[in-house]
Amino acid sequence: MTSPSGSVDADATARAHGWVAHLRDGGTTPWLAWSGTGAPTAPAVPGAQQLELLRRLNLASTSSARPRGDHDRERTRLADRVLVAPAAGRGQADLPLVGLAHRGFGAAPVDPSTISAHELLRVASVLLADDLVALGADPVATSWPRPWRRRVRLVGDPLVAAATRRHLLGLGRPEGGPRPFVVAIGGPLDELLAHTWTQRCFETGATPWAEWLRFWRERDQLPDRADLLESVRRWGGRRPFVRVVTDLDLLPRQVGVRSLPPVRVPGADQAELARRVAAVVGLRVERHERPALMRTLQQRIPDSGATPVGVPIGEREWVARSAARTIRAVTRRGYSVVGDLADLAPSAAAPSAPGGPDDRQVLDLAIRMVVDPSWRRERRRQEEVER
Repeated sequence: MTSPSGSVDADATARAHGWVAHLRDGGTTPWLAWSGTGAPTAPAVPGAQQLELLRRLNLASTSSARPRGDHDRERTRLADRVLVAPAAGRGQADLPLVGLAHRGFGAAPVDPSTISAHELLRVASVLLADDLVALGADPVATSWPRPWRRRVRLVGDPLVAAATRRHLLGLGRPEGGPRPFVVAIGGPLDELLAHTWTQRCFETGATPWAEWLRFWRERDQLPDRADLLESVRRWGGRRPFVRVVTDLDLLPRQVGVRSLPPVRVPGADQAELARRVAAVVGLRVERHERPALMRTLQQRIPDSGATPVGVPIGEREWVARSAARTIRAVTRRGYSVVGDLADLAPSAAAPSAPGGPDDRQVLDLAIRMVVDPSWRRERRRQEEVER
């Protein structure tokens, strides 16, 4: 005979398997509101993170008007991927559902609806990384090189430098060459730090925004690409061949073109999601393949309307001191300045996202990208460039 406790355990397990089948079929009923049962389709019940993420994906998919048929098959395939996806990065192991038998060791059972956005993002980032690897890197627009071009080496603000570098490459003007002008792209140091962290997220990943800032503040140093003087020194820039540009409206002339495309500054949620995805992509592909894949994500990630990250109030005194030190050093070395050196001082405006990315907004963006495959279905048309 089955003991009473064994009967309870069996009933709870059957209820859990029924909920798994319900979610796999596109259901959205929360765990505590579920009362049905079902036969097991896997040796064990998936973790609460995977199940709750699948429920939220179903909610997002239900709210979007899409045709049936192919959509049902895609949903089933996605559900199967979610249920077996591991949770990446630091965090808790797969969590058991509250109400199931607990043996007194391991993670405590939880109500899936109470799981933090951070835990759900650990699973969602794996799904997006796999989608990105399957998509592959977009080609880079190039053109025949112009040997008579002005030779430049771009350093400084990595967001602006990367966009300018791509545009010049499409015009047949790759940077570098013999005795190039070193163009150091500057701006308010708080924005320069935010751009440096953001671009790093879309390349190899980084530590979280607040932790990254604290790392450099405790050392009273600036990261390489935010340190204009160190960037110039690294490329052997000599005074006659160095331009420190603080007015971006004047940048096109310094690189030998009439105009440059506007620079897209990712929001805090986009950068944070890219940071998490980059860590997983680094485990999926060879080291040299990751930058191209992350560049593709940077070009394709949907707009979310979120503001970029901003330097918190507690860090702004250090940023102001660092900016003043940079201004003094540029003046002392006598580099040509295109614009006003005072523009290197941090902006007086309140920080746009002082607390860093909001995990809930990041999770909303991740769910939107997992549910809607349009960002990975059609390759973006290459920008038309001057020939």
